[in-house]
Amino acid sequence: MPDISNFNTSLKGGAVAGKRNIPSTQLAMPLLLPEEKLYALDRFYAGVGNSAALAAARSFTGNSSAAFVIVGQRQSGKTHLLKGILLNWKKGAFIDAALLAGFTEQDTARLFREAASFPLVCIDNLDTMPDPENLHEEVFNLFNALSSTGGHIAVAMKVSPAKADMPDYLSSRLLTGMVVTLKRPGDEERAVILRKIAQDRSMSLTPRALGYILERSGRSVGDLLALADRLEKNLVPGSKRIGLQLLKRVLDSEAS
Repeated sequence: MPDISNFNTSLKGGAVAGKRNIPSTQLAMPLLLPEEKLYALDRFYAGVGNSAALAAARSFTGNSSAAFVIVGQRQSGKTHLLKGILLNWKKGAFIDAALLAGFTEQDTARLFREAASFPLVCIDNLDTMPDPENLHEEVFNLFNALSSTGGHIAVAMKVSPAKADMPDYLSSRLLTGMVVTLKRPGDEERAVILRKIAQDRSMSLTPRALGYILERSGRSVGDLLALADRLEKNLVPGSKRIGLQLLKRVLDSEAS
């Protein structure tokens, strides 16, 4: 069996999403160092509505229940929190279920068998899986395999397992653990979060730059963090103020 802890492929799925017969191990591997910086739980900005979910994620350890379920709509921070849990454990596997469309049944089965060797398996986009009937069974078998060895599973999905379109044999397993719900931050909270992200880097945003991001960007908190990193790299040495001109230059360079 290949050692998937040694694979050096990014978890950002664009490079593999459209290909067929990809080695399944590319979707189950520890996070790489750049993502350790980006998705650490310390960089999850919970705001007012998600502080309890963040606290629960921090407390999810080897002594916890076997399952942890993160529920939330698009751009609520599910992927960030899920990857943060994996980083907190320091050893585990990550599977983006939305990227399994190009996999054969044999590759998918192999992927889940290999993932079961880890103490923690995180599955993102659980309720957007292609070929759900087959994959529901694979996740069910994975859950049982992890339970038999003292392993754990954490998943992210749009709705609670109790309401999701999945068989009772799987939803009942997932509901034995903790279920937390994330709320997508509103405009005012996004402004607070964005200011906090800048302050953490000793930067400041002009009102025009802040308004430009909030009005024209549908970015998740994770994307805002990545944008802040790029803005910081493009600052003039000795300057810590982000104006509209610099912001547009960075955004234009991304679009080109």
